[in-house]
Amino acid sequence: MKHPIENITPIVRHDLCTQCGTCLPVCPVNAISFRQHPKRGLIPVVDETVCIQCRKCVKVCPGDTLDFKAMQKQVFGSLPEDPLFGHYQAVYSGYSNEEKVRYNGASGGLVSTLLIDLLENKQIDGALVVKMGGEQPLEPHIFIARTKEEILSAQQSKYIPVPINIGFKEILENPDKKYAVVSLPCHLHGITLLERLYPKLKEQVVLKIGLLCGYNPTVNSTKFLLDRAGVKDYSQVKEIKYRDGDWPCGFRAVMKDGTDHFLYPIKEFLYSHYIFERQRCAMCRDHSAEFSDLSFGDEWRHDIKTSAGGWSFLIVRSGRGKAVIDSMAARGKITLEKAAAGTILRGQAGTLYFKKYGSFAFARIRKLFFKKAPGYLNRPEVAISPRYYVSALIIYVVTTLFNTTLFRKLAVVIPTYVFTKYRWFLCKAFEKKP
Repeated sequence: MKHPIENITPIVRHDLCTQCGTCLPVCPVNAISFRQHPKRGLIPVVDETVCIQCRKCVKVCPGDTLDFKAMQKQVFGSLPEDPLFGHYQAVYSGYSNEEKVRYNGASGGLVSTLLIDLLENKQIDGALVVKMGGEQPLEPHIFIARTKEEILSAQQSKYIPVPINIGFKEILENPDKKYAVVSLPCHLHGITLLERLYPKLKEQVVLKIGLLCGYNPTVNSTKFLLDRAGVKDYSQVKEIKYRDGDWPCGFRAVMKDGTDHFLYPIKEFLYSHYIFERQRCAMCRDHSAEFSDLSFGDEWRHDIKTSAGGWSFLIVRSGRGKAVIDSMAARGKITLEKAAAGTILRGQAGTLYFKKYGSFAFARIRKLFFKKAPGYLNRPEVAISPRYYVSALIIYVVTTLFNTTLFRKLAVVIPTYVFTKYRWFLCKAFEKKP
């Protein structure tokens, strides 16, 4: 008889860990810590001499397997009518009416404005967010923001693995406080499982804000961008900003001596997501943060209105999400224009279809190389096109090679147009259903 997994160690070893951080706050004996891996970023490590094999970490881990249908019923009470986008009540395009917040955000500044409004109206005591900088500038700093200034310090995207759910340790220790959380799909999967162990979290976390996610690259991507920007000594980096300047923004590294290294525009580095993609991300079925109250993302469309501040998509999924957004729009805090789910496909079809269907192809390719895949990717719901398998194979080979130090350094001298052509090829391959 096969013995069950006693803790998350084999999940991490087989590269199935999403690096969401949910395992740390549930460990009753503090046997789990997160340590920086030179290529993978912050990963959980279990002290086997302390572990009591209670399996709580396994119960909240979204890395090995997930029952999406059960989770949809748990969160929304039913299965979604739209299997592509999940449950939703409305879709908008919009931006913050506070000009500086909008400009300094990755796109429209909606998330920051929303959190500030919740905080100032005392609907929350804090927001679980992440920023770059501090003593370890190449590592994400996860914290509870309790002031407007702290929320603004966490603006912009973070293109690096972020185990933000380790912040739930503080949330669980303060059961009388109310919070909002900003999460990627994998974080939301962990939170949904966490709510099964701690039902009171549904009352504590008054708003779950999800971010649309295509690919979250490894730490090697950040090192590559630093190399490409001309940074010679990583230890001299003071702060990293992945999305800074006029929309669609650029990559900026500020050194301790004040030197500014900048890659602009985003087309000069966005392809790094595709060559340094985490293989576990390529096996995630959730692109649009389906288990959130509100989902936000860049409005990547060819017909987008030009603005230095950018626009965001907003998917309203729950009643409490709708109440918050309606109130802010009525008070003039944000500008919203009604849209349709189909408009999101104009700029994000490639990543959306890859997440929903290409993830199956990628999982099967991994198995051909005797690698593990999540349990929920064993049976696709539709027939997968051969072009998906060919493209998945290419992704597997490229991401495997560029995960090595040799190919990361080689990438620095490869012309940008080579990588942009590669990215274009993948987007075309996945821009239609299989």
